[in-house]
Amino acid sequence: MANLYDGKMAAIYDAMYQTFVDYDEEYAFYNNLIQENNGSSILEIGSGTGNLAKRFAKNNQNYQGLDYSDDMITIARERNPNSSFTQGDMRDFKLNTLFDAILITGRSTSYLITNDDINRTFDSLYKNLNDNGIIIFDFIDANRFIPFTKENPLIVHEAVYENVNYRRESHWNTNTALENFMLEWSANYFTVINDKKELLEKDFSTVRVFTLNEIELFLYLSNFEIIKTIDRKTYAYDTYVIIARKKV
Repeated sequence: MANLYDGKMAAIYDAMYQTFVDYDEEYAFYNNLIQENNGSSILEIGSGTGNLAKRFAKNNQNYQGLDYSDDMITIARERNPNSSFTQGDMRDFKLNTLFDAILITGRSTSYLITNDDINRTFDSLYKNLNDNGIIIFDFIDANRFIPFTKENPLIVHEAVYENVNYRRESHWNTNTALENFMLEWSANYFTVINDKKELLEKDFSTVRVFTLNEIELFLYLSNFEIIKTIDRKTYAYDTYVIIARKKV
């Protein structure tokens, strides 16, 4: 798991993503899919610092969040004192209630490195869903993103939040020594003052990208039926969003 989500990086992540992501638009996108499928109870995996939780709570929806990082959950609870958050691993969790809809947001599927990670995650989702419940998740499309990283060895993102200028410089390297489609991601985070960069933190992760065919097969083997596939561009990645129903 990336260092990004622990310690002081949780707060830096939160600040930068306030400008990377339009959370009102993100909420509307996911909520429309939930309502199309008559979902009333919602679990968000990768709930992070609670930006989507804030929108669900504002609309009095039955929402819970689950995240791997205690530091992210601490910020989420401060932001959403009336919402429920649990520290947990999407590969192996069991909550006290079943859900109509489970979301995996923010391309968190990228951290499911092995086939076993994927299968365990889908098994956990299945066990925590009501009959005919749905899962909604996104993933980075290998067919488009790997060529993009080859053509753009340095990727820069800049953001301004609460009068602080942030800059992230990312490097992506394809790791052909590993199984599956793996990328090694390294990033330096800076504040920028008077055009001078001051290093805040460094981060490194091994992440996985997928082809659509791979995901379709994993879902089939895990007893899910795909009901909708959406080709969606997010702030930095070409992704697919999958909506799949639990088969009973």
